Amino acid sequence: MGFGAALMLAAAACAGCGTAPLPDDDLVTGSIKPKPIALKLPLGDTPKGIAASDWLAAKLALDQALVSADADISVPWENADTGARGTATPIGAQRIGGCRDFMIAVVDGKVADRWIHGEACRSREGTVLSQVRVLGRA
Repeated sequence: MGFGAALMLAAAACAGCGTAPLPDDDLVTGSIKPKPIALKLPLGDTPKGIAASDWLAAKLALDQALVSADADISVPWENADTGARGTATPIGAQRIGGCRDFMIAVVDGKVADRWIHGEACRSREGTVLSQVRVLGRA
């Protein structure tokens, strides 16, 4: 077999080599160090009758809604662990001092659907929720 034929045979044998996944696809070179991030969740105690993990999911949605440029936004939230879901909605314009009312709908299938009402005040340190209370049916 000549050199040309051997070269063609080697090329044919490795025809798919360029597309085969390499065993080191997750190779880390160390050139960029990962930086941990911490979400600045709105501060505020969990309202009575609301699961802590549901409140966490609702606060994440509320924070997204508060930073949105859309004046009429409702951000949905869902907790896959408990099955609870709802929406977080800022109400009215932001007042002097960076405060705005909000409503959070809670549907968990355990008790009647309900609303959580309160005030969210934004500052350099983050968002603080106050005057939070659970209302009747959503």
